[in-house]
Amino acid sequence: MSTDVAGQLAKVSAPRETVRAARLSSDPSKHIFLLPAVILILLFSLFPLFFSLALAFLSWDLSRLTGGVRFIGFENFVTLVNDARFWNTARVTLTFVVGAVSLEYLVGLGVALLLNQDIRFRRFFRVVFLMPMMLTPAAVAYAGRMLFNEGQGPINHIIKLLGGPQIPWFSNPSLALPSLILVDTWEWTPFMMIVLLAGLQSLPPEVYEAARVDGANDWQIFRHITFPMLAPVSVTVILIRALEAFKLFDIVTVMTGGGPGTATEPVTLYAYLVGMKNGNLGYASAIAYSLLIMVVISSTLFLKLVRQRAIQAAE
Repeated sequence: MSTDVAGQLAKVSAPRETVRAARLSSDPSKHIFLLPAVILILLFSLFPLFFSLALAFLSWDLSRLTGGVRFIGFENFVTLVNDARFWNTARVTLTFVVGAVSLEYLVGLGVALLLNQDIRFRRFFRVVFLMPMMLTPAAVAYAGRMLFNEGQGPINHIIKLLGGPQIPWFSNPSLALPSLILVDTWEWTPFMMIVLLAGLQSLPPEVYEAARVDGANDWQIFRHITFPMLAPVSVTVILIRALEAFKLFDIVTVMTGGGPGTATEPVTLYAYLVGMKNGNLGYASAIAYSLLIMVVISSTLFLKLVRQRAIQAAE
């Protein structure tokens, strides 16, 4: 009896819930609550994107109060192709991204493998290794400048105690960019480590137990089980970190200012100098969009390479 009543009540309430949901979905007042988020996205994301794209086709000189804006078509991009300084900044940016992300991944993977083991104080070490990532980029840059100071830095002091020479980290064009890569690695390796560690802990333990039973050693397990199964996480974390590394600005501005000469000048700093220092907003926008093109091409090639490797491994 009670079962029949409950069934009838359920049949009656179901249409009511459906009608209520339909009313809520068609109620225009609910969209009012989305307006703040939509306005913020339009104001701070889409508007600057399209405005800067329009600037790339203009000649806008801030030093001229009148007549400083005129349409010039693709002239800024033609100038960009023939700009030797831009190609140098592109080389610096790509070298930094490849060097920093590769080193961060290797060190982060090694630390993640270590912390995934049953060792003492591993929770403490996880917290300690995350500390550099909690600092602001400017603070990291000042710390790096202090560590690599040629005269009073602790790194050179230790090298001199060991009998080595004083190394000109920032005044030597061959060493300035590697110094930036090392500082960036110190800051962002924790990000790699924590994501890869989460990926390692999500792998099924049964596979490892079966491999141990079959007599596989640690290297064979890592090469044929851990690394292939961790590939989706690795691709994701490398891509995320690479996209962020392309926006290099804070560390290089504080530590080297793009010097010596233009040895460490990335595309972002060059765009800033052209736009804010020289007042040529049109050419600065063209430089900025060239960075976007670099990011798209690099990401596409990376994903295509990963896809080809996956197909080859499956065969």
